[in-house]
Amino acid sequence: DSDFPNSMLEILRVNALGFDDDQHYIVGGAEQVPQGIWRKVPEKLAHWPAGTSLADLNHGATRPAAVAINRLPGGHLEVIDRWGRRNSYDAVLATCQSWLLTTAIKTEESLFSQKLWMALDRTRYMQSSKTFVMVDRPFWKDKDPLTGHDVMSMTLTDRLTRGTYLFDNGPSQPGVICLTYSWMSDALKMLPFTAERRVELALDALAKIYPTVDIAGHIIGDPITVSWESDPNFLGAFKGALPGHYRYNDRMYEHFMQAALPPVERGIFLAGDDVSFTPGWVEGAVQTALNAVWGVMAQFGGKSPADNPGPGDVWNELKPVRLSD
Repeated sequence: DSDFPNSMLEILRVNALGFDDDQHYIVGGAEQVPQGIWRKVPEKLAHWPAGTSLADLNHGATRPAAVAINRLPGGHLEVIDRWGRRNSYDAVLATCQSWLLTTAIKTEESLFSQKLWMALDRTRYMQSSKTFVMVDRPFWKDKDPLTGHDVMSMTLTDRLTRGTYLFDNGPSQPGVICLTYSWMSDALKMLPFTAERRVELALDALAKIYPTVDIAGHIIGDPITVSWESDPNFLGAFKGALPGHYRYNDRMYEHFMQAALPPVERGIFLAGDDVSFTPGWVEGAVQTALNAVWGVMAQFGGKSPADNPGPGDVWNELKPVRLSD
């Protein structure tokens, strides 16, 4: 019911595309996607020596946070970092949550049209809270002597935990429990509390579901918790489009097609799951990243191979349905 305010298109996409089906545990978490790109050494390199990775090009570390983006008189884009360092570029790709372009990054207004700014600012991010604990072993696989079933399993409930997820690293290894994964008003219930208090609340709720299971007796280490809406670098977990937001989504998604834009709006590109039509899923982030890469390539005069067209090459056949403004 956290999704009730969302557009039915959001629910339809998840179900039609089977995003909740056949999911697999990623060792190291979804972070392995950007980490893998950072460390990957491509087989073919046109501009750098063999064996060069993105990490090598950046001396092994990411750059400081960007705090401003401006257009210079010559047309280049200037990015200023938190320590005042200024660098100019022919193109800039912004992958942050769109709200950060008005809160964390002083972005020159003329870089985007008024209609696109409206889309960026009216994007609705959902609140989300998670609380994790490490346990000594995957005890949930123990058998209940009365039922013969596992003593505990992945749990969806209308209690304040909402979703409880179990991560099994093997019978002789410590396990992890996401005691509570909640959205919107349920996430706000957790917002003021410390990690320890969140654990207490979650354990109290789960004790009513599993009265014979001593979850606390298996916990080792300190809990880890996150409330995405309280993080100034996120301001929310992921986009949840409201009814009427399709137009906003379309404006953001198609922004990489810049041939018809005035020169003052060209050269800055957007990517991320919140720019896509599949917010909250890495697929949307990757798809919009490929779109943006094609846009940068086109700006620099490049072309895709005829036998491997890029997103912009097949745009007219595959572009989203355009609604009137």
